Amino acid sequence: MRDVTRRIQRYRLGRYGQQNPPLLRRWPWVWVLLGVWVVWAFVLSDHSLWRILRLRSENDRSVNEVASVREEISQLEQSASDPRQSRQRAERWLREQGGMARPGEIIYRIQDAPPDTLPR
Repeated sequence: MRDVTRRIQRYRLGRYGQQNPPLLRRWPWVWVLLGVWVVWAFVLSDHSLWRILRLRSENDRSVNEVASVREEISQLEQSASDPRQSRQRAERWLREQGGMARPGEIIYRIQDAPPDTLPR
């Protein structure tokens, strides 16, 4: 007898649906509030995921730039301490600015044309 009573109660409950709906079905405004909070938390707030991702990509670019600048600095320091390269730089400067030449070289200097004095 007890078994039949339980079956009938389950049948009745199943027939008419759940007697106690879940909390979110009972209060639909909770969904609206949850949606507004998600939009605020992921897009609009100062600590949103969108801003965090943007800052992370900017940080990655900065780290890459720092690494390339450090590599360039090490190359420049190496070239500055190399006596052969400093000699080549000094010779180039003396040739271009000082007008000096190696033995057997001929330097041709081309003068700029004087400015035009006639009015246009």
